[in-house]
Amino acid sequence: MLPKLLYITTNLQGSGGVSRLLSVKLNYLIENYGYNIYVITTNNKSNTFFYEFNNNIKFHKIDIKDFGFWHLRKYKQMLQSIINDVKPDIIINCDNGFKGTLLPLLIKSNASLVYERHGSRQIKTKTFVEYLKKKTSNFVIDQSIKKYQVFAVSNDDDRKDWKSNNVKLIYNPIWFKPPLEDPKFDNKIVLAVGRHSVEKQFDLLLKIWQKVVKDNPDWTLKIFGESDNEKTLKTLVKKLEIGTQVELHPPTKNITAEYANASMLLNASSSEAFGLVIIEAMAYGLPAIAFESASGPKMLIDNDANGYLIKSFDIDAYANKVKQLIDNKILIRELSKNAKKSVKKFDIDVIMKQWHQLFQSIGE
Repeated sequence: MLPKLLYITTNLQGSGGVSRLLSVKLNYLIENYGYNIYVITTNNKSNTFFYEFNNNIKFHKIDIKDFGFWHLRKYKQMLQSIINDVKPDIIINCDNGFKGTLLPLLIKSNASLVYERHGSRQIKTKTFVEYLKKKTSNFVIDQSIKKYQVFAVSNDDDRKDWKSNNVKLIYNPIWFKPPLEDPKFDNKIVLAVGRHSVEKQFDLLLKIWQKVVKDNPDWTLKIFGESDNEKTLKTLVKKLEIGTQVELHPPTKNITAEYANASMLLNASSSEAFGLVIIEAMAYGLPAIAFESASGPKMLIDNDANGYLIKSFDIDAYANKVKQLIDNKILIRELSKNAKKSVKKFDIDVIMKQWHQLFQSIGE
């Protein structure tokens, strides 16, 4: 008999990586194994989802916009009420926020606890306040980690950094079957995908692109993703005088069509727990370039084989590698071939079998 699963997460209305992953994984668990799945989310009750979720998933929405002390108390009460009604066998915590780190202290349940951690312990901070928040969050997790049967992470660095015997490495899956044909590299298009948040460093990427298009004015950088402040990027594009070589797009559900029409993927994140868009792009044969400081890209990119890892903030070296791929079709095809080979281990059937076996083992 399959265990009853309850996922606890944040807002799923957006187009981010966690929303994408949960839609893919939960749909797979139902459609291929027949799991009974419940989800607690902080979506507004009127919100719809960006990604599609199986109709058999039972959603419980806790609409709390602020999480101060009194709101946390209300959240705790509502959370416990839902858990009492659902009576899950396994609770999977996918909330990377501070309230998520407190989960074992907030609830009472006989269910097995799993933490599916999507944030990196090595996340870089730019201010002292951010540093204190990170240290506090990591301290709380260190104190509560033993309360989980499994603490699941998606990259090698986090497996080593979270020093506990219950840490388990399970990669994120590619949610589509990769195309058989190789890219033609006829289109002078470069992709960047992700939320326009501080750690994604799109401002740095635009400065890199300015250096690239000085010698390659007929190439275009297409950026897809939700924006915290799109005006800031538009202003920078104008200031750098690269408006004819940059396109800013909202998130798209058909991102695979963009991979199919591009020649490479650029990532400028300062911290990235995994880098789902990197393996998606590689599945389409696109070489990827990223900074080596981010643990996810560092794990996914084999330098000089399927892409390039650049020393942090070295925008000249980054731009030179982009120009090198633009100028050398033989090189880009070689990296492309290696990229497609390197992502076979992220096949969704392989990854989801690991989750199924995990749930079976701790749900007995």
